Amino acid sequence: MTYLLKLLLMLARIPLPGQPFLRLACTLVGPYKNRRRLVRLSGRTFVSPYAEIACRNLSLGQRVFIDDHVTLYAHADGGSLSIGDDSSLQRYTILELAQGGNIRIGRHTHIQAGCQLTAVKGSILIGDHVQMAPRCGLYPYQHGFTAANIPIARQPLTSQGDIVIEDDVWLGVGAIVLDGVTIGRGAIVAAGAVVTTSIPPFAIAAGVPARVIGHRPQEAS
Repeated sequence: MTYLLKLLLMLARIPLPGQPFLRLACTLVGPYKNRRRLVRLSGRTFVSPYAEIACRNLSLGQRVFIDDHVTLYAHADGGSLSIGDDSSLQRYTILELAQGGNIRIGRHTHIQAGCQLTAVKGSILIGDHVQMAPRCGLYPYQHGFTAANIPIARQPLTSQGDIVIEDDVWLGVGAIVLDGVTIGRGAIVAAGAVVTTSIPPFAIAAGVPARVIGHRPQEAS
């Protein structure tokens, strides 16, 4: 089986419509996270034939894993998207760029199923070794709402700045991070938290809005 999979991965480099060899390899290796075996076998980046990608300025590092039904989409005015070595995006995750927003993901960072990163007006900058649990949302913009006689959908978007997620951060299930927020190195954000202000390094934050409720041990200076 291993030899057959390696052969299919080699054949998959041939640019054929529908990527039949890659689809067959996906079927043989099994569903969901079993597919990461294809990265280990080939030593190369794996982009599922079932992913949807419409992003002109896309840069993928080595051994990146892009799962089924991941969407990478840049509007005409969107910026660039880069994903570092050994990082992964699990299924139904959506990365969208518009109005000059960029997304940069570092190395060994894993974004689990159903997350949404929408870089509009501001950018999303994610470091190395970040763990993002399912259904997290990062939004470096807000809808305008101050004009009383104009529907919110017609009011211009605003942004207080980029979202920055530093190295070794863990975002729990369903965490939301809003514009202008920096989450410091080694911090933890609890499940369901809504982060509206920056979180210092090695802090543990929870709640709506998120507040620091504790700290992790820091490395010796």
